[in-house]
Amino acid sequence: MTMRRRDILVPAGAALLLAATGVRPALAAGFRLQTGTALPPTPDTWSFQVFDNGDLVGVQRQGTRGRTELHIVSASSGFKRFAQQTETALEAADAGWDFVALANRDVMAVRRSGASGKTEVHVLDGSADYRAYKLQTPTVLPATDRRWAFGANSNGDLVCINRLSVTGQTEVLVLDAKSRYQRVALQADTALHATDTTWDFGVLPSGDVVAFNRGGSSARSEVHVLDASRRYGAFRRQAPTPLPPVTKAWQFALRNNGEVYAVLTQGGGSGKTEVHVFDALSG
Repeated sequence: MTMRRRDILVPAGAALLLAATGVRPALAAGFRLQTGTALPPTPDTWSFQVFDNGDLVGVQRQGTRGRTELHIVSASSGFKRFAQQTETALEAADAGWDFVALANRDVMAVRRSGASGKTEVHVLDGSADYRAYKLQTPTVLPATDRRWAFGANSNGDLVCINRLSVTGQTEVLVLDAKSRYQRVALQADTALHATDTTWDFGVLPSGDVVAFNRGGSSARSEVHVLDASRRYGAFRRQAPTPLPPVTKAWQFALRNNGEVYAVLTQGGGSGKTEVHVFDALSG
């Protein structure tokens, strides 16, 4: 497949030269795509997920009318057009909420500390334009905090990642979807040492957990893939990414085919929220 050249992040001096000459930079090595999107720069009230078809899901936790909003940017348009923009059934949310894109295009909103005293699941129904809930329930997991991240496997099980367990390792708990998240199907320390919020996490359909280190010992951003078939006690892959060390202006979202969408929310050369796409499982 021949890739078109697109706007990418470049140093300030290089950006001035490009503006003067009209020359556009080539796609950087290791990336499938680098481009500005239809979204302007986005503040830290936004988070990002990816649907199976590659559409970028921008979650604005604090919309203009007091609701959480979804802004879905179409992959088929090269991320230049919106597939959907909508207010959701969810009121404005704070940083105590996390979001997971499900395979059926529902969006799971995870409240780390709900009124129930538990971690809660609120599934926004894609078939109802996200204006209704398919499920709202407390889980078996007690109230959590921002040390926890969340994803889902192909069964819809909730994969809960505790960056700092009592044993000093990153820990994984899998909550069974069939029990409406009332049963812990697996609880395990992982091969990964304790982490902090400079690490992002994604979950593949297999249940493998992909840990993104924004600044690893390799002098690159890194991916560390924990093997679900070995109860997360071993790595399937550990590798530097095409990205240098990055700040929290970058968010990482995982597509089910293993592609990583590194989302630059602010400061990109395009003047937009940008996506930089590479493969977590090869390269």
